[in-house]
Amino acid sequence: MSKEVEKLMVEATELAKAEKYEAAIEKYKSVLELDAKNTEAQFQIGELYHQMGNLPEALSAYLHTTDLDSEHKKANVKIEMIKSIMDFFNPDLYNP
Repeated sequence: MSKEVEKLMVEATELAKAEKYEAAIEKYKSVLELDAKNTEAQFQIGELYHQMGNLPEALSAYLHTTDLDSEHKKANVKIEMIKSIMDFFNPDLYNP
């Protein structure tokens, strides 16, 4: 991992801890511009969207995580959890 990627990851983590979720998401997206296969950045984007209550965006980010690493256990669990929530609340919100 390059120094720039490491720096952006630390900055994004700090922003997330400060509950500045939108800014943290932008930092993680900057990481992905430099390192498109960074599964941790992709997963964290999903986590932040999930914390914000934006389940469709969270699901999308988790699915991108599993595209990068099909064995990513946390992402797979989150995908199933969000699908069950969305099926319960509003099955018309997304098309699998």
